[in-house]
Amino acid sequence: MLQPCPCLRPDAQLRIANHGVEIELTDAVFSVSGLPEVPLLQAIMSMNGLLDVAAIARQSGLSPHAVQIVVRRLEQVELLGYVSPMTGDAFSPDSFNTLCASLYRQWKARLFAHPLWTGMAQGSLPRSVFIGWVVESWWFVTGIQERLPMAIACCEDPTLRAMFARHFAQEWDHFRYFERALDELEVTLEERKRSLPLPATRALLHLMRAAARVDPLRYAVCSGFLESTSSDRADARAFFDRVAIRYGGADQACVRPMAEHLALDEEYGHEGVVRRVTRAVGPIERARACSALRDAFALVETLEMWSTDILRHYQSSAAFPLCAQRSYRGVRK
Repeated sequence: MLQPCPCLRPDAQLRIANHGVEIELTDAVFSVSGLPEVPLLQAIMSMNGLLDVAAIARQSGLSPHAVQIVVRRLEQVELLGYVSPMTGDAFSPDSFNTLCASLYRQWKARLFAHPLWTGMAQGSLPRSVFIGWVVESWWFVTGIQERLPMAIACCEDPTLRAMFARHFAQEWDHFRYFERALDELEVTLEERKRSLPLPATRALLHLMRAAARVDPLRYAVCSGFLESTSSDRADARAFFDRVAIRYGGADQACVRPMAEHLALDEEYGHEGVVRRVTRAVGPIERARACSALRDAFALVETLEMWSTDILRHYQSSAAFPLCAQRSYRGVRK
């Protein structure tokens, strides 16, 4: 009989400490000890919803009994969920799409709890941070001209290549919506021409280009998370409404172009990228699925770094006017 596969909460961060493994969440830290630290860390890291207890034991070197004890401890403090086992060694397209949707919901809750997003929604951050967020969003959206062509060029499947090409044709000029917002915020064309993105913005682009080089599925799952952040229409519109009131000025003109961009992406159906790609790919081997999900979670963590860097940099006096030489974490770039 197939056993359910334990799945650690995606927002958990792991480290070896105090002769055991610490599991850090946003508001709490848990400790597991009593077993060798390195195999214990490997076992907990392997609780990804793809491996059952026996497989985790083989991968970590711990006994199945020891792994089961760890699973029970983590379950007691609500750090674990379970993914139903599959017959065979591959995900069906629909089951993988369902798994992605489930993880995306958890990851979005974690990302949007970041002080940048809550602070902008509450209006507690200075206007300079809001402007900086628009600037870095403009850089990231402009970067689609660097990342999607990589996905197209490295994809050997003609069906997937056509999907990515269609997406690029629809998306390549969406930076113009953010340029309109920057115009309203009086960030001039001259400033934009002589500026550079924050390193964390470049890191996001590099991560997605790296995923595209290796496997179109990895790129699609990363892209799927990005598109899913705007697919929750009510929440996204509520966020823009709150930001418009707090930072948009009397006519809220600087927020309107970004809200229009959100509506256009919805019209194109970009949130369905994972569903379309997986149906074209067919059954997905567990190892391939796990690699794609790891890349997507790395994207989530990089987005958190990006949010932190925007929050820090654009509260400093050196943030404006924009220029090529920037003070980043105390270092002139």
